[in-house]
Amino acid sequence: MKFPTTSGTDTHGRRVTLPDDLDGDQTLLVVSFHLRQRSLVAPWREFATELREEFDHFAYYELVVGSNGGMLPPTSKGGLSPTNARHRLHEDTIFLSVNKRAFRRRLGILGEQTIYAFLVEDDYVVRQAAGVLTPDTADALESLLREYRDHQNRSSNGARSAGESSS
Repeated sequence: MKFPTTSGTDTHGRRVTLPDDLDGDQTLLVVSFHLRQRSLVAPWREFATELREEFDHFAYYELVVGSNGGMLPPTSKGGLSPTNARHRLHEDTIFLSVNKRAFRRRLGILGEQTIYAFLVEDDYVVRQAAGVLTPDTADALESLLREYRDHQNRSSNGARSAGESSS
């Protein structure tokens, strides 16, 4: 499925259009609906940080989803409430103010009780998971990234070899 085109705001207040403005050939998007879900997001963020060190083609963002016209956390405007000071937002956080029901429907999300992770490649969701990061999910994600990198390396080496042999 194609990741829905939507606009949001990064932690610096800049407008971001998803999935067009995403970095990375493969991008992990972790979606949360409530601040209390930040503890579920933390292991994903830590794992994504490790993956970014290993895979140059990989990027990661946290999407905080709110309702159209809903209030965004104070940090989106530069201030920190005591709650948000304890749960500092990261550079890779994007705030979405959307029709939540339509957003969930387009991504096949059943509810807002947990977080969701989507691996996006060329604007399409290639894998998804719900809830906490498990060892099996982490292994599967790392395997997908490795396969993609290895395939890209073989493709670029094959193109280079073909070009060299035709001279």
